Amino acid sequence: MILKVKDNEKIRDWKESSIERHDLYNFESKIDYTLEITEKKKTSYVLATYLFIPSSLQINKDSYSKEQFFSDINNRIRFKTPKMSIEEILDKRNELSPMNTIMKALKDIEYGKSNRDIITKIQRELCLLADIIKVSLRDQFNYIQNKYNNLKKQYNVLEMINSYLESIKILQAKLELMGNKILMSQIPIKLREAFQFADEYISLQIEKWLTRSLKVFEDKFSQEIKISMIEVIEKEQEHREYLKSSLIILENANNETFSYQEGIMKKFVQGVLYLEKKKKDPKSQSLEIFYSVAAGVAMFFSLFFGFLILSFFAMYSIPFIIATVVIYMLKDRIKDNIRGVSQKAVGSMFPDQRIDIVDGFNKEKIGKSKEIVNFKSKNKIPPEILRIRRSSNISSIEEKGKPEEVILYEKKITLFNKKIKQFHTRRRDISDVIRFNVRGFLRYADDPIQFLSKWNRDKKKVEIIPISKVYHVNLVLKLTSFKGKKVNTIHYKKFRVIIDQKGIKRVLEPEFNL
Repeated sequence: MILKVKDNEKIRDWKESSIERHDLYNFESKIDYTLEITEKKKTSYVLATYLFIPSSLQINKDSYSKEQFFSDINNRIRFKTPKMSIEEILDKRNELSPMNTIMKALKDIEYGKSNRDIITKIQRELCLLADIIKVSLRDQFNYIQNKYNNLKKQYNVLEMINSYLESIKILQAKLELMGNKILMSQIPIKLREAFQFADEYISLQIEKWLTRSLKVFEDKFSQEIKISMIEVIEKEQEHREYLKSSLIILENANNETFSYQEGIMKKFVQGVLYLEKKKKDPKSQSLEIFYSVAAGVAMFFSLFFGFLILSFFAMYSIPFIIATVVIYMLKDRIKDNIRGVSQKAVGSMFPDQRIDIVDGFNKEKIGKSKEIVNFKSKNKIPPEILRIRRSSNISSIEEKGKPEEVILYEKKITLFNKKIKQFHTRRRDISDVIRFNVRGFLRYADDPIQFLSKWNRDKKKVEIIPISKVYHVNLVLKLTSFKGKKVNTIHYKKFRVIIDQKGIKRVLEPEFNL
């Protein structure tokens, strides 16, 4: 979808990013920011999220503060996992392959070149290898699932899948060889543990995605391919059993150890991707200056009028005492009024939050973000946002029957191109994972199930029918990318979060037209 707009702006489909239900109270969005191939020092994005909230939930500027909003939202910023196929990982000529980097570093250790930097490098590459393999398996599964019918018409799909399984078997053999090298090398125990964590995590991912494939395509795959897949799956299960791994799903058990250990390993291997956030209060210094000015102005007036009344009234007389009390009262009112005006002025001039994005490994600042949130009246919302919101309405009068409050959450993120390119060849694009908790929206929600009487014509009697009471929180996202100061592209997305008093029921992505 490309529309004609001013300044060569391009409005395009937005396929990469998504929103999904994370759990009962949280939905999660993943926004991807691409590092532009440009000579410009910076790449900037502005994400504007419009939340259309039913007025019946009584969420408004009086009942829902900025502080509450920022306590309900949780941001995590990380590098996007580099894309690499299993074949590319195994390719000995691929200098970007973590497997080749690890094998080369292990050879250096064999030749007595072991030092802290090499050990750290191997550990980080092990984590990156696990991340890349997981994403490669996931993407391959999704690709075959979504494109199976088209692929079947153009290619020999079963031969392609068989070739892919052979690549996974070669990967298994390579990982086994790597494990033996690490076992025989004189390296710290922490690195051995890091390899075991990564190895078990990779093993689980291979089993997980092949098992899903086996279930989804069971009727479409030949018996030969199914047997080959089962061999790979069972080999991974046996491998983890041999290691006495906690990542084994047991029958007739709650498997809480599995869940706990999987979470630890996931955080460990993905830690190499996550970036540090250093929050700064952009308003505090300015407010302190304004507050000092307020105190100074109030003191000036109190002294000025104090000396003035001394020339009119005798000290300790009744009129003098009354005038002094009035001046004291005015001093406090002047100070409070200036403080109030200062808060409004600073609130409009500065963002609510400012964050420095830091590469924790290199200790370098590679970007920054600014965030601001406000309630908006409908007449201050851009026309294209309203068109997207209204595009799913059944009738023109539907909007009047469901009044809404609108929250605008804006986030500007700036990436420092040269800094990122200086330290990274594979991890460049950024993923912004935003999790929002809706529990604060549910305080005034009605009971999730209501009951209505209905006349049953067939049974000739009145029946009590349960009716689900839900609320639709609609989100319209607008992502604008910049090249320098010029707008490069504009992307739109629309989502609907369906909630009831108990939490989130589901998240939908309705179609819309501009």
